[in-house]
Amino acid sequence: MDLAFELHDLVRTLDRWAERILAPEGLTYNQYVALVILGEHPGITGRTLATALGVTEAAGSGIVKALLGAGFVDNQAAKGSGNRRELHLTEAGAVKADHCGRLLGNSLDDNARAIGLDPQDLARTIRDLHDEVRTIRHPDG
Repeated sequence: MDLAFELHDLVRTLDRWAERILAPEGLTYNQYVALVILGEHPGITGRTLATALGVTEAAGSGIVKALLGAGFVDNQAAKGSGNRRELHLTEAGAVKADHCGRLLGNSLDDNARAIGLDPQDLARTIRDLHDEVRTIRHPDG
């Protein structure tokens, strides 16, 4: 078995699984992740959010527009700021992010337990591996 392939395949499966869980909540997975990011980094710009999501600015703008329309996000940029947005979660956005986080997290925790793994130990191991991979300098820069 190849670890890189298995992890990549797991992430793809989890992304599709998350989309199905979040659909009845009226969110896409990227919209949910945007809420989480905004909860952790209030006041970031739309450009920064798009970069954090790994999407184009146009796609990020669409995500922000949907979240603004749903009342989950506020733009608190000063008048005269042009197209620059200063994004903040609303109370409704924070509640939605928490609720959806529980939906996603509890199910995966239950799956880990079903095969005899402790979810907290597994999360720590994955974080350690992720931290290590981020420190590796690849030959292409």
